[in-house]
Amino acid sequence: MRTLFPSLWQAAALALAIMTTLSACGGGSGSAVGVPPGLQEKPGMTLAEVSGSCTAQPGATCDDIRVTVRLADGVSDARPQPQEKPASGTALVLQAADRQKQADGSWRLTFKTVPGLLPGEYTGKIELSLPATVGLYRTESMDYKVIVAPLAGSMGALQALPGVDDWEGVNGNAAHTGLVPATFDSRRFTRRWTWLGASSPRAVVGSPVVTANGLVYVSQQSAAPAEGSSKYVTTSTVTALSESDSQARWTQSLTSDGYLGAPAVSGGKLAMAGSDTVYVFDALAGGVPLGVRPPNTNGALLGVSLATAPTFLDGNVYLGGNNDVSAIGAATGQTRWSASLGLSKLGNVDEWTPAVNASTVYSHAAGALTAFNIADGTTRFSVAVPGQVLGGLNKSSLRQAPVLAEAGSVLVLNQRPLAGEAADNSLSLVDVDSRAVRWTVQGQFSTQPVVARGVVYVGNQAGQALEARQLADGALLWRWPLDTALDGYFGGDLIVTGNLLFVGGRNNTYAIDLASRKTVWTYRMGGSLALSRHGVLYIRQGTDLPGSSMVLTAINLQ
Repeated sequence: MRTLFPSLWQAAALALAIMTTLSACGGGSGSAVGVPPGLQEKPGMTLAEVSGSCTAQPGATCDDIRVTVRLADGVSDARPQPQEKPASGTALVLQAADRQKQADGSWRLTFKTVPGLLPGEYTGKIELSLPATVGLYRTESMDYKVIVAPLAGSMGALQALPGVDDWEGVNGNAAHTGLVPATFDSRRFTRRWTWLGASSPRAVVGSPVVTANGLVYVSQQSAAPAEGSSKYVTTSTVTALSESDSQARWTQSLTSDGYLGAPAVSGGKLAMAGSDTVYVFDALAGGVPLGVRPPNTNGALLGVSLATAPTFLDGNVYLGGNNDVSAIGAATGQTRWSASLGLSKLGNVDEWTPAVNASTVYSHAAGALTAFNIADGTTRFSVAVPGQVLGGLNKSSLRQAPVLAEAGSVLVLNQRPLAGEAADNSLSLVDVDSRAVRWTVQGQFSTQPVVARGVVYVGNQAGQALEARQLADGALLWRWPLDTALDGYFGGDLIVTGNLLFVGGRNNTYAIDLASRKTVWTYRMGGSLALSRHGVLYIRQGTDLPGSSMVLTAINLQ
């Protein structure tokens, strides 16, 4: 049976409910509180396979603290009750206990650390007792020690990878392929640094990161009480960090537009979309951005998203609105053109971005792939694509972008659910020349697809597996099952390289060798991924707890 303490407060409540006192390490005994004089406590359990040490990277959790509890005759149906006694005081270090009953009747307890522990060493005891209802039995205990590594890791000189571009936006590039044309040796991977964002009384929501100019850019949305009011004010902050050592080069906060979506960067410009305004920053120096308000044909707001960035190509910014596709000159801060999707006011869509090549801008919204002339926004063609689009009263959140899989074809996912949720959807390939759907497969696809060398990689929640499909016809080539004991769902992105596929789970990030189709590297942190031209993998951990901070970790891949 699996028992989780989903929050620190629940763990504390359990600890208060178990009234025991400190006892000796590694199976020693102690007296229960309130034992009448003359009564002898009986031994009810023995501790075996004790593992009391755990080392965690900053911002990550570890689960190496384990113990097997063997119960005495007469109490084999009881469940051991854990209570943490941290040496540092009242702050708990261990967040959860996973209790599994083994075939021989013993219990296997695994403890996880509280996320967000600051670097340092934490010690204490875990006391294990039996419920008072089964009788008077001794409490046993074990020591634990948790070490959280320093924020700084292996910060050697950065070196650009030949033929690799900056990671500019969704899936890295304007085609959204998620491809980085380089090979890596997983044996050389080391953590470079970890950066902790500012905390907030409410949850902190972070965007995916983008990289250029030797900098990595990230946006955070937080809320704080307004001065003299019980209401909360939402602030969006974009920060440019040095790839080399995580030092902030510039930071800019905006509150007037509610919040900002995810950033996109190209050369010296960085763009983010607000609820009715597109902001263009100086990517090197920050400062007050240019503000551009593109037309809204339905009088609706822009389709912004903290998960979906605008698309850059050749100095222009392309973005999707609730009923529009717009092109903005990054240098001039002027709208070059804006085209309508032809949706009704009750058929608006949001959380999507177009794919762009030298001649065409592709949108995929509300069941149609539409191609616009990049020069003036005139419509070239539109193709109906299978798959129902589900939404609320006034809009549908798509959470996707078309993928220019190869010359003459566009890969489209009709709608992507939130991480951790399952929803039926469709993955289709559209032939541009014939303007027809070449193939469609059904599933519960929960990641943006990525493409390399004629193969499509996508996470399918229906089978809780990563799927590799043939681009030509959609046929399944192979599957990589997600370890649901570690990750119940895909919580992040995919990145494909010359020899590896990086997969972001809920709690872990994996590297799969494409030749052997086996996991060759795992890092205990999941979330949104990016890979810079300097061969640095970025993992932006999701944060959704009050008082928490966003965690960004840089991994050297070379």
